[in-house]
Amino acid sequence: MNLITRIVKFLSPRRKFSCSANPSGFFASEDASELIRSLNSDIPESKIISSIDTLALKISKTSQAEYVLIARLTQEQKFQVEAFSHTSKIDQQKKSLQFETKLLSSLLQNNTVHSNDPAEILSSLGTTKHHAKSVTAMLLKNSEGVSLGAIFIFSKKKQPTLTTINSLQFFSFFAASELRHLISKEKMEKKNKELLRTEEELKLKNQLLDNLNKNISKAKQVVDESSRLKSAFLANLSHEIRTPMNVIMGFTELLSAENMSAEQRRHYIDIIQQNGTRLLHIMDSLIDISRFQAKNIGKEQKAFSLNHIMKQLHNNYLSEISITGKPLNLRITLGEPDGKDIVSLDKEATYKVLNHLLDNAVKFTASGYVHFGYEIREKHILFFVEDSGIGIPEGKENVIFDLFRQGDLRLSRQFGGTGLGLAIAKRYVSAMNGQIWCHNNENERCGATFKFTLPCHPEVKKETTSDDKDQGTKRNSGSMRQLQFSASSKPGNQ
Repeated sequence: MNLITRIVKFLSPRRKFSCSANPSGFFASEDASELIRSLNSDIPESKIISSIDTLALKISKTSQAEYVLIARLTQEQKFQVEAFSHTSKIDQQKKSLQFETKLLSSLLQNNTVHSNDPAEILSSLGTTKHHAKSVTAMLLKNSEGVSLGAIFIFSKKKQPTLTTINSLQFFSFFAASELRHLISKEKMEKKNKELLRTEEELKLKNQLLDNLNKNISKAKQVVDESSRLKSAFLANLSHEIRTPMNVIMGFTELLSAENMSAEQRRHYIDIIQQNGTRLLHIMDSLIDISRFQAKNIGKEQKAFSLNHIMKQLHNNYLSEISITGKPLNLRITLGEPDGKDIVSLDKEATYKVLNHLLDNAVKFTASGYVHFGYEIREKHILFFVEDSGIGIPEGKENVIFDLFRQGDLRLSRQFGGTGLGLAIAKRYVSAMNGQIWCHNNENERCGATFKFTLPCHPEVKKETTSDDKDQGTKRNSGSMRQLQFSASSKPGNQ
């Protein structure tokens, strides 16, 4: 049933229409919308087919065209396919294809053009087998008169029929609306993508700013803490230097008295020497801190006797404990007998680490014991210094090894010190590729243990003196020895 017969049959039950055989008159009548609804019922609903595809099918059925093409005009003056129908089917493969046509210039001038060369467009879209003999196109514009695209109707007839012209005129408004909708949708999607991208960039920038603020806040805390520690360190250092200097100056003045006994003079001289040694120890710590910029710190390896420096340290601190009069028992454990205790390490660095640890142990132990020694293992040497003193404040097992750190930074604290000893010890140990740590004693009421390891470099050969040989014959060959010495308080030293 052709369109004219269908229109006549559609109108006959209602009233006689003067232009029933004339499609142009029908499209101008009030019954056109009812016919469109009838055409809609013939088009199957599908989620795949868009509204512009449905419109192309309606134009195809109304105009009885072989092909109907709805295309958008791009900024490059090309047409982009939005809908392409062949009789009652939609060709989805043609979507988004672009083509150029000689009809564009005429379209922009006349709005409606006709050509007997449909192959120019169809071939550029990949359609070579067809029966179309002509193409009629109508330009689509928006309300501001801007060109949006065009409708192309491909007919098997060489001349455009009145049905074709009226179909173009009738559906041009709907096609222009669909193109406006598509253009607006694309602009909105593009804008949404730009907004999403901007949002992601803002989120990233906000995250970077948050991280920067956190880093600045942490850096400020570190700077503030460092400034506070350095201020406390300088105050303590001034106090630590002035105290022995005042003692030295005071007792030096007392030595000038004429009616002083020899015992009192000897006692004053011991006190002056003790405070002088204390000053030298402070100066050595400050020099050590500045020396760590050198790259060879802790690297000067040479063979030496561990037992020798351990006994030397024992004698030094035994004498110091005797002068101070502390009821303190100083014990030493030697891991190897003489002759088998020769290792290759930086002797000066090893001595200073042990010296700083023993200095802390004796300083913070009012009574009880201080026990130190070493043990040679397969790959390293384990050193330890254990005491029964005040122990380590909770949570400060790691920070006490930092520069200027002390358990108590107040000038009124009970124990003195600059807070450099443990930091220097850690730096020496690290320079010798070792590790250092500490913990409170678990099996004692109080006290702490400091341990550090150094890579083991045993030396088999060593030049021995006659004194070493004589001492070696007097000692047994046990692998672990312990020498215990005690120092009690002397009334004359109080």
